[in-house]
Amino acid sequence: MQTLNRYFLRRATILYIVSLMVVLLLLFSHFMQWYWALMGLLEVTLFYYLSSTWEVSWGKSAEKSFERTLFAVTAISRIVWILLYYWFTMSVWHTPWEQPIGTSMDSYAYHDEAMWLAEMIRMRDISPYLEYANPSDAGYPVFLALLSFIIKDNILLTRLPNAFFDAWTVILTYRIAKRNFGEKNGRLAAIFTLLLPQLFFYAGVTMKESLMLMLAMWALERGDKAIRLDDSKVLCIIEFIILSLLVSFFRTALAWVIVLAFLCALVFSSERVMKATRRWTILLVLGFAGITIFGGTIIEQTEDLLEQVDSEGQNFEYRANRKGGNKLVANLSKAAFAPIMFTLPFPTMVSIEGQNIQQLQNGGYFLKNILSFFCLFALFLLLIKKQWQGNVMIIAYLIGYLMVLALSSFAQSGRFHHPVLPIELVFASLGINSIRSKKQASWFDYFLIAEFFIILGWNWFKLKGRGSI
Repeated sequence: MQTLNRYFLRRATILYIVSLMVVLLLLFSHFMQWYWALMGLLEVTLFYYLSSTWEVSWGKSAEKSFERTLFAVTAISRIVWILLYYWFTMSVWHTPWEQPIGTSMDSYAYHDEAMWLAEMIRMRDISPYLEYANPSDAGYPVFLALLSFIIKDNILLTRLPNAFFDAWTVILTYRIAKRNFGEKNGRLAAIFTLLLPQLFFYAGVTMKESLMLMLAMWALERGDKAIRLDDSKVLCIIEFIILSLLVSFFRTALAWVIVLAFLCALVFSSERVMKATRRWTILLVLGFAGITIFGGTIIEQTEDLLEQVDSEGQNFEYRANRKGGNKLVANLSKAAFAPIMFTLPFPTMVSIEGQNIQQLQNGGYFLKNILSFFCLFALFLLLIKKQWQGNVMIIAYLIGYLMVLALSSFAQSGRFHHPVLPIELVFASLGINSIRSKKQASWFDYFLIAEFFIILGWNWFKLKGRGSI
Protein backbone atom coordinates (compact mmCIF):
# COMPACT_ATOMS: atom_id res chain seq x y z
CA MET A 1 0.00 0.00 0.00
CA GLN A 2 1.45 3.38 -1.07
CA THR A 3 0.75 6.05 1.55
CA LEU A 4 1.34 9.79 1.17
CA ASN A 5 3.68 9.55 4.14
CA ARG A 6 5.83 6.97 2.33
CA TYR A 7 5.78 8.97 -0.93
CA PHE A 8 6.98 12.22 0.64
CA LEU A 9 9.46 10.79 3.13
CA ARG A 10 11.12 8.64 0.48
CA ARG A 11 11.88 11.78 -1.54
CA ALA A 12 13.10 13.56 1.58
CA THR A 13 15.39 10.65 2.49
CA ILE A 14 16.99 10.76 -0.95
CA LEU A 15 17.54 14.51 -0.54
CA TYR A 16 19.20 13.95 2.84
CA ILE A 17 21.66 11.43 1.39
CA VAL A 18 22.45 13.78 -1.53
CA SER A 19 22.94 16.73 0.87
CA LEU A 20 25.24 14.67 3.07
CA MET A 21 27.37 13.66 0.09
CA VAL A 22 27.59 17.21 -1.30
CA VAL A 23 28.62 18.67 2.08
CA LEU A 24 31.21 15.90 2.37
CA LEU A 25 32.65 16.70 -1.08
CA LEU A 26 32.61 20.50 -0.73
CA LEU A 27 33.70 20.72 2.91
CA PHE A 28 35.63 17.48 3.26
CA SER A 29 38.29 18.80 5.64
CA HIS A 30 35.58 20.11 7.98
CA PHE A 31 33.08 17.25 7.71
CA MET A 32 31.70 15.85 10.98
CA GLN A 33 32.95 12.59 12.50
CA TRP A 34 31.86 9.44 10.69
CA TYR A 35 29.71 8.26 13.60
CA TRP A 36 27.62 11.47 13.47
CA ALA A 37 27.08 10.94 9.74
CA LEU A 38 26.08 7.33 10.41
CA MET A 39 23.72 8.47 13.16
CA GLY A 40 22.10 10.96 10.80
CA LEU A 41 21.58 8.28 8.15
CA LEU A 42 19.99 5.98 10.73
CA GLU A 43 17.75 8.75 12.04
CA VAL A 44 16.37 9.65 8.62
CA THR A 45 16.11 6.19 7.06
CA LEU A 46 14.58 4.52 10.13
CA PHE A 47 12.08 7.35 10.52
CA TYR A 48 11.05 6.92 6.88
CA TYR A 49 10.88 3.12 6.94
CA LEU A 50 9.26 2.60 10.35
CA SER A 51 6.71 5.41 10.13
CA SER A 52 5.46 4.30 6.72
CA THR A 53 5.46 0.62 7.76
CA TRP A 54 3.75 1.10 11.13
CA GLU A 55 1.21 3.51 9.64
CA VAL A 56 -0.12 0.56 7.63
CA SER A 57 0.46 -2.36 10.02
CA TRP A 58 -0.96 -0.54 13.07
CA GLY A 59 -3.70 1.24 11.13
CA LYS A 60 -6.51 -1.25 11.77
CA SER A 61 -5.84 -2.25 15.37
CA ALA A 62 -8.35 -1.31 18.07
CA GLU A 63 -7.77 1.98 19.91
CA LYS A 64 -6.81 0.41 23.25
CA SER A 65 -4.55 -2.09 21.53
CA PHE A 66 -2.91 0.72 19.57
CA GLU A 67 -2.28 2.72 22.75
CA ARG A 68 -0.75 -0.29 24.51
CA THR A 69 1.51 -0.91 21.51
CA LEU A 70 2.51 2.75 21.38
CA PHE A 71 3.37 2.86 25.06
CA ALA A 72 5.32 -0.40 25.05
CA VAL A 73 7.31 0.31 21.88
CA THR A 74 8.13 3.86 23.01
CA ALA A 75 9.24 2.80 26.48
CA ILE A 76 11.36 -0.13 25.24
CA SER A 77 12.99 1.87 22.45
CA ARG A 78 13.83 4.71 24.85
CA ILE A 79 15.35 2.31 27.39
CA VAL A 80 17.52 0.81 24.65
CA TRP A 81 18.61 4.32 23.62
CA ILE A 82 19.40 5.31 27.23
CA LEU A 83 21.65 2.26 27.64
CA LEU A 84 23.33 2.65 24.22
CA TYR A 85 24.05 6.35 24.61
CA TYR A 86 25.42 5.83 28.11
CA TRP A 87 27.74 3.17 26.71
CA PHE A 88 28.77 5.50 23.87
CA THR A 89 29.65 8.47 26.08
CA MET A 90 31.55 6.25 28.53
CA SER A 91 33.47 4.58 25.69
CA VAL A 92 34.28 7.68 23.61
CA TRP A 93 34.50 10.49 26.18
CA HIS A 94 34.86 8.46 29.40
CA THR A 95 32.04 10.41 30.99
CA PRO A 96 28.34 9.73 31.63
CA TRP A 97 27.43 13.19 30.30
CA GLU A 98 26.14 13.84 26.80
CA GLN A 99 29.27 15.74 25.74
CA PRO A 100 32.91 15.84 26.84
CA ILE A 101 33.54 17.41 30.24
CA GLY A 102 33.35 21.19 30.05
CA THR A 103 30.60 21.36 27.41
CA SER A 104 27.63 19.64 29.10
CA MET A 105 27.04 22.28 31.73
CA ASP A 106 23.27 22.04 32.24
CA SER A 107 23.04 18.30 32.82
CA TYR A 108 25.96 18.31 35.23
CA ALA A 109 24.48 21.33 37.04
CA TYR A 110 21.10 19.59 37.41
CA HIS A 111 22.79 16.51 38.83
CA ASP A 112 25.00 18.51 41.19
CA GLU A 113 22.05 20.56 42.48
CA ALA A 114 19.94 17.42 42.94
CA MET A 115 22.70 15.68 44.92
CA TRP A 116 23.00 18.74 47.14
CA LEU A 117 19.24 18.78 47.78
CA ALA A 118 19.13 15.01 48.35
CA GLU A 119 21.75 15.37 51.06
CA MET A 120 19.71 18.12 52.69
CA ILE A 121 16.66 15.84 52.63
CA ARG A 122 18.68 13.18 54.44
CA MET A 123 19.71 15.80 56.98
CA ARG A 124 16.05 16.93 57.25
CA ASP A 125 16.85 20.57 56.59
CA ILE A 126 16.14 21.98 53.11
CA SER A 127 16.10 25.66 54.14
CA PRO A 128 19.41 26.45 52.31
CA TYR A 129 17.91 25.13 49.08
CA LEU A 130 14.73 27.17 49.49
CA GLU A 131 16.85 30.31 49.74
CA TYR A 132 18.90 29.32 46.68
CA ALA A 133 16.33 27.80 44.30
CA ASN A 134 14.90 29.58 41.25
CA PRO A 135 11.20 28.59 41.14
CA SER A 136 11.17 28.70 37.32
CA ASP A 137 13.81 25.97 37.09
CA ALA A 138 13.50 24.04 40.34
CA GLY A 139 11.12 21.33 39.13
CA TYR A 140 13.65 18.94 37.64
CA PRO A 141 16.32 19.23 40.37
CA VAL A 142 13.64 18.54 42.99
CA PHE A 143 12.39 15.49 41.07
CA LEU A 144 15.97 14.28 40.57
CA ALA A 145 16.77 14.80 44.25
CA LEU A 146 13.75 12.76 45.38
CA LEU A 147 14.69 10.02 42.93
CA SER A 148 18.33 10.07 44.01
CA PHE A 149 17.24 9.95 47.65
CA ILE A 150 15.74 6.52 46.87
CA ILE A 151 18.29 5.02 44.42
CA LYS A 152 21.39 6.96 45.59
CA ASP A 153 23.82 8.59 43.15
CA ASN A 154 23.26 6.43 40.06
CA ILE A 155 23.16 8.57 36.91
CA LEU A 156 22.01 5.77 34.59
CA LEU A 157 19.06 4.76 36.77
CA THR A 158 17.87 8.37 37.15
CA ARG A 159 17.45 8.51 33.35
CA LEU A 160 15.24 5.42 33.03
CA PRO A 161 12.01 7.23 34.08
CA ASN A 162 12.43 9.39 30.95
CA ALA A 163 11.43 6.36 28.89
CA PHE A 164 8.03 6.26 30.58
CA PHE A 165 7.59 10.03 30.45
CA ASP A 166 8.12 9.85 26.68
CA ALA A 167 5.76 6.88 26.37
CA TRP A 168 2.97 8.82 28.07
CA THR A 169 3.76 11.88 25.91
CA VAL A 170 3.19 9.77 22.79
CA ILE A 171 -0.18 8.60 24.14
CA LEU A 172 -1.17 12.19 24.94
CA THR A 173 -0.15 13.29 21.42
CA TYR A 174 -2.34 10.56 19.95
CA ARG A 175 -5.35 11.63 22.04
CA ILE A 176 -4.94 15.33 21.23
CA ALA A 177 -4.53 14.66 17.49
CA LYS A 178 -7.43 12.20 17.39
CA ARG A 179 -9.75 14.57 19.24
CA ASN A 180 -8.86 17.46 16.92
CA PHE A 181 -8.38 15.78 13.53
CA GLY A 182 -9.62 12.19 13.67
CA GLU A 183 -8.24 8.69 14.12
CA LYS A 184 -6.04 8.51 11.00
CA ASN A 185 -4.18 11.73 11.77
CA GLY A 186 -3.95 10.80 15.43
CA ARG A 187 -2.17 7.54 14.69
CA LEU A 188 0.30 9.09 12.26
CA ALA A 189 1.10 11.93 14.69
CA ALA A 190 1.70 9.41 17.48
CA ILE A 191 4.03 7.32 15.30
CA PHE A 192 5.95 10.46 14.30
CA THR A 193 6.30 11.42 17.98
CA LEU A 194 7.49 7.93 18.86
CA LEU A 195 10.21 8.06 16.18
CA LEU A 196 11.41 11.68 16.10
CA PRO A 197 15.15 11.62 16.95
CA GLN A 198 15.11 14.80 19.08
CA LEU A 199 12.62 13.23 21.48
CA PHE A 200 14.83 10.14 21.64
CA PHE A 201 17.91 12.17 22.50
CA TYR A 202 16.60 13.98 25.56
CA ALA A 203 15.34 10.74 27.06
CA GLY A 204 18.97 9.63 27.29
CA VAL A 205 20.44 12.57 29.20
CA THR A 206 20.12 14.14 32.65
CA MET A 207 17.99 17.08 31.57
CA LYS A 208 14.44 18.24 32.22
CA GLU A 209 13.07 18.08 28.67
CA SER A 210 11.31 14.68 28.81
CA LEU A 211 9.51 15.36 32.09
CA MET A 212 8.70 18.97 31.18
CA LEU A 213 7.29 17.95 27.79
CA MET A 214 5.10 15.27 29.35
CA LEU A 215 3.63 17.76 31.84
CA ALA A 216 3.06 20.37 29.11
CA MET A 217 1.33 17.89 26.80
CA TRP A 218 -0.74 16.55 29.69
CA ALA A 219 -1.91 20.06 30.55
CA LEU A 220 -2.81 20.67 26.90
CA GLU A 221 -4.69 17.39 26.69
CA ARG A 222 -6.69 18.12 29.85
CA GLY A 223 -7.47 21.65 28.69
CA ASP A 224 -8.52 20.45 25.25
CA LYS A 225 -10.81 17.85 26.80
CA ALA A 226 -12.36 20.37 29.20
CA ILE A 227 -13.24 22.62 26.28
CA ARG A 228 -14.79 19.88 24.17
CA LEU A 229 -16.69 17.65 26.60
CA ASP A 230 -19.72 18.33 28.79
CA ASP A 231 -18.95 15.64 31.34
CA SER A 232 -16.07 15.79 33.85
CA LYS A 233 -15.23 19.36 32.81
CA VAL A 234 -14.63 20.56 36.40
CA LEU A 235 -12.21 17.69 37.08
CA CYS A 236 -10.41 18.40 33.79
CA ILE A 237 -10.06 22.08 34.70
CA ILE A 238 -8.62 21.21 38.11
CA GLU A 239 -6.15 18.82 36.47
CA PHE A 240 -5.27 21.49 33.89
CA ILE A 241 -4.55 24.07 36.61
CA ILE A 242 -2.40 21.67 38.63
CA LEU A 243 -0.41 20.53 35.59
CA SER A 244 0.10 24.11 34.35
CA LEU A 245 1.35 25.06 37.81
CA LEU A 246 3.81 22.15 37.73
CA VAL A 247 5.07 23.26 34.30
CA SER A 248 5.79 26.72 35.76
CA PHE A 249 8.46 25.09 37.96
CA PHE A 250 10.25 23.89 34.82
CA ARG A 251 9.88 26.91 32.52
CA THR A 252 7.61 29.79 33.56
CA ALA A 253 7.21 31.16 30.04
CA LEU A 254 5.97 27.77 28.84
CA ALA A 255 3.32 27.63 31.57
CA TRP A 256 2.08 31.08 30.63
CA VAL A 257 1.81 30.06 26.99
CA ILE A 258 -0.29 27.01 27.97
CA VAL A 259 -2.65 29.11 30.10
CA LEU A 260 -2.98 31.80 27.43
CA ALA A 261 -3.65 29.14 24.79
CA PHE A 262 -6.46 27.79 26.96
CA LEU A 263 -7.92 31.28 27.40
CA CYS A 264 -7.75 31.85 23.63
CA ALA A 265 -9.62 28.60 23.13
CA LEU A 266 -12.31 29.69 25.57
CA VAL A 267 -12.80 32.98 23.74
CA PHE A 268 -12.45 31.94 20.10
CA SER A 269 -13.57 28.30 19.87
CA SER A 270 -16.65 27.74 17.76
CA GLU A 271 -20.02 26.90 19.29
CA ARG A 272 -19.66 23.46 17.74
CA VAL A 273 -16.69 22.83 20.02
CA MET A 274 -18.11 24.32 23.19
CA LYS A 275 -21.44 25.75 24.30
CA ALA A 276 -21.66 29.35 25.50
CA THR A 277 -22.83 28.38 29.00
CA ARG A 278 -19.90 26.01 29.45
CA ARG A 279 -17.52 28.64 28.08
CA TRP A 280 -18.47 31.18 30.76
CA THR A 281 -18.54 28.58 33.51
CA ILE A 282 -14.97 27.54 32.71
CA LEU A 283 -13.84 31.17 32.45
CA LEU A 284 -15.21 31.93 35.91
CA VAL A 285 -13.70 28.79 37.47
CA LEU A 286 -10.33 29.43 35.84
CA GLY A 287 -10.34 33.10 36.81
CA PHE A 288 -11.11 32.30 40.44
CA ALA A 289 -8.42 29.60 40.52
CA GLY A 290 -5.89 31.92 38.92
CA ILE A 291 -6.48 34.67 41.47
CA THR A 292 -6.37 32.17 44.34
CA ILE A 293 -3.16 30.43 43.23
CA PHE A 294 -1.13 33.26 41.76
CA GLY A 295 -2.60 36.17 43.72
CA GLY A 296 -0.56 39.35 43.46
CA THR A 297 2.43 37.73 41.76
CA ILE A 298 0.95 37.73 38.23
CA ILE A 299 2.19 41.23 37.36
CA GLU A 300 5.59 40.56 38.94
CA GLN A 301 6.05 37.29 37.00
CA THR A 302 4.98 38.95 33.73
CA GLU A 303 7.54 41.72 34.25
CA ASP A 304 10.23 39.10 34.98
CA LEU A 305 9.35 37.27 31.76
CA LEU A 306 9.60 40.49 29.70
CA GLU A 307 12.97 41.25 31.32
CA GLN A 308 14.19 37.74 30.46
CA VAL A 309 13.18 38.13 26.81
CA ASP A 310 14.87 41.53 26.61
CA SER A 311 18.11 40.32 28.20
CA GLU A 312 18.22 37.28 25.94
CA GLY A 313 18.37 39.69 23.02
CA GLN A 314 21.89 40.62 24.14
CA ASN A 315 22.89 36.98 23.68
CA PHE A 316 23.68 37.39 19.97
CA GLU A 317 26.67 39.55 20.86
CA TYR A 318 27.77 37.07 23.54
CA ARG A 319 27.53 34.14 21.14
CA ALA A 320 29.55 36.00 18.52
CA ASN A 321 32.39 37.01 20.84
CA ARG A 322 32.75 33.94 23.08
CA LYS A 323 35.51 31.39 22.45
CA GLY A 324 34.60 29.36 19.35
CA GLY A 325 31.69 31.72 18.63
CA ASN A 326 30.34 32.66 15.22
CA LYS A 327 31.25 36.26 14.37
CA LEU A 328 28.48 36.48 11.76
CA VAL A 329 25.85 35.95 14.47
CA ALA A 330 26.44 39.52 15.68
CA ASN A 331 24.82 40.73 12.43
CA LEU A 332 21.60 38.86 13.09
CA SER A 333 18.45 40.08 14.80
CA LYS A 334 15.39 38.40 16.26
CA ALA A 335 13.45 39.38 13.14
CA ALA A 336 15.79 37.25 11.02
CA PHE A 337 14.49 34.07 12.65
CA ALA A 338 10.80 34.94 12.99
CA PRO A 339 9.69 33.86 9.46
CA ILE A 340 11.32 30.43 9.77
CA MET A 341 10.48 29.50 13.36
CA PHE A 342 8.46 26.46 12.25
CA THR A 343 11.47 25.07 10.34
CA LEU A 344 14.43 25.80 12.64
CA PRO A 345 16.94 24.49 13.59
CA PHE A 346 18.91 23.61 10.45
CA PRO A 347 21.14 20.49 10.38
CA THR A 348 24.83 20.87 11.18
CA MET A 349 26.92 18.51 9.03
CA VAL A 350 30.36 20.03 9.68
CA SER A 351 32.65 19.61 12.68
CA ILE A 352 32.21 22.45 15.18
CA GLU A 353 34.02 22.27 18.51
CA GLY A 354 31.63 21.91 21.42
CA GLN A 355 28.61 21.14 19.20
CA ASN A 356 28.52 17.36 19.34
CA ILE A 357 24.80 17.33 20.12
CA GLN A 358 23.96 19.40 17.02
CA GLN A 359 25.99 17.01 14.87
CA LEU A 360 24.44 13.94 16.50
CA GLN A 361 20.96 15.30 15.77
CA ASN A 362 21.64 16.45 12.22
CA GLY A 363 19.24 13.87 10.81
CA GLY A 364 16.54 14.79 13.32
CA TYR A 365 16.87 18.48 12.50
CA PHE A 366 16.55 17.63 8.80
CA LEU A 367 13.34 15.70 9.52
CA LYS A 368 11.94 18.64 11.48
CA ASN A 369 12.72 20.92 8.54
CA ILE A 370 10.89 18.58 6.16
CA LEU A 371 7.85 18.08 8.39
CA SER A 372 7.54 21.85 8.92
CA PHE A 373 6.32 22.11 5.31
CA PHE A 374 3.31 19.93 6.11
CA CYS A 375 2.75 21.72 9.43
CA LEU A 376 2.52 25.06 7.64
CA PHE A 377 0.39 23.54 4.87
CA ALA A 378 -2.10 22.25 7.46
CA LEU A 379 -2.31 25.63 9.21
CA PHE A 380 -2.84 27.31 5.82
CA LEU A 381 -5.70 24.94 4.97
CA LEU A 382 -7.39 25.46 8.34
CA LEU A 383 -7.18 29.22 7.81
CA ILE A 384 -8.52 29.40 4.24
CA LYS A 385 -11.26 26.84 4.96
CA LYS A 386 -12.19 28.74 8.15
CA GLN A 387 -11.90 25.59 10.24
CA TRP A 388 -9.37 26.91 12.76
CA GLN A 389 -12.01 27.64 15.42
CA GLY A 390 -12.27 23.95 16.11
CA ASN A 391 -8.59 23.71 17.08
CA VAL A 392 -7.84 27.01 18.79
CA MET A 393 -5.97 25.69 21.82
CA ILE A 394 -3.25 23.75 20.02
CA ILE A 395 -2.88 26.46 17.35
CA ALA A 396 -2.52 29.17 20.00
CA TYR A 397 -0.03 27.05 21.95
CA LEU A 398 2.13 26.37 18.89
CA ILE A 399 2.17 29.93 17.55
CA GLY A 400 2.38 31.51 21.02
CA TYR A 401 5.41 29.49 22.10
CA LEU A 402 7.22 30.06 18.79
CA MET A 403 6.57 33.80 19.11
CA VAL A 404 8.17 33.78 22.58
CA LEU A 405 11.08 31.79 21.20
CA ALA A 406 11.49 34.18 18.27
CA LEU A 407 11.80 37.08 20.74
CA SER A 408 14.71 35.32 22.42
CA SER A 409 18.13 34.52 20.97
CA PHE A 410 17.56 30.75 21.17
CA ALA A 411 15.55 30.33 17.96
CA GLN A 412 18.20 28.04 16.45
CA SER A 413 18.53 25.96 19.65
CA GLY A 414 16.88 22.58 19.17
CA ARG A 415 16.48 22.18 22.91
CA PHE A 416 14.20 25.22 23.14
CA HIS A 417 11.97 23.90 20.32
CA HIS A 418 11.39 20.73 22.31
CA PRO A 419 8.11 21.76 24.04
CA VAL A 420 6.20 22.17 20.75
CA LEU A 421 7.57 19.24 18.74
CA PRO A 422 4.59 16.89 19.32
CA ILE A 423 2.09 19.61 18.36
CA GLU A 424 4.09 20.40 15.21
CA LEU A 425 3.91 16.69 14.38
CA VAL A 426 0.13 16.74 14.92
CA PHE A 427 -0.20 19.42 12.25
CA ALA A 428 2.39 17.73 10.03
CA SER A 429 0.35 14.53 10.00
CA LEU A 430 -2.75 16.54 9.09
CA GLY A 431 -0.83 18.29 6.31
CA ILE A 432 0.45 15.04 4.81
CA ASN A 433 -3.02 13.49 4.83
CA SER A 434 -4.57 16.66 3.36
CA ILE A 435 -2.61 16.68 0.09
CA ARG A 436 -5.26 16.29 -2.60
CA SER A 437 -3.65 17.21 -5.93
CA LYS A 438 -0.45 16.93 -7.94
CA LYS A 439 -0.07 20.71 -7.75
CA GLN A 440 -0.06 20.61 -3.96
CA ALA A 441 2.42 17.74 -4.03
CA SER A 442 4.67 19.70 -6.41
CA TRP A 443 5.01 22.46 -3.80
CA PHE A 444 6.89 19.95 -1.68
CA ASP A 445 9.43 19.43 -4.48
CA TYR A 446 10.15 23.17 -4.51
CA PHE A 447 10.54 23.04 -0.74
CA LEU A 448 13.07 20.20 -1.06
CA ILE A 449 15.14 22.27 -3.50
CA ALA A 450 15.12 25.19 -1.05
CA GLU A 451 16.07 22.86 1.81
CA PHE A 452 19.08 21.58 -0.13
CA PHE A 453 20.51 25.09 -0.63
CA ILE A 454 19.67 26.07 2.96
CA ILE A 455 21.71 23.10 4.25
CA LEU A 456 24.70 24.11 2.13
CA GLY A 457 24.38 27.77 3.15
CA TRP A 458 23.93 27.01 6.83
CA ASN A 459 27.03 24.81 7.06
CA TRP A 460 29.08 27.38 5.14
CA PHE A 461 27.78 30.06 7.53
CA LYS A 462 28.87 28.06 10.59
CA LEU A 463 32.40 27.63 9.26
CA LYS A 464 32.78 31.13 7.77
CA GLY A 465 31.68 32.84 10.99
CA ARG A 466 34.41 30.99 12.89
CA GLY A 467 37.11 31.74 10.37
CA SER A 468 37.47 28.08 9.39
CA ILE A 469 37.09 28.83 5.66
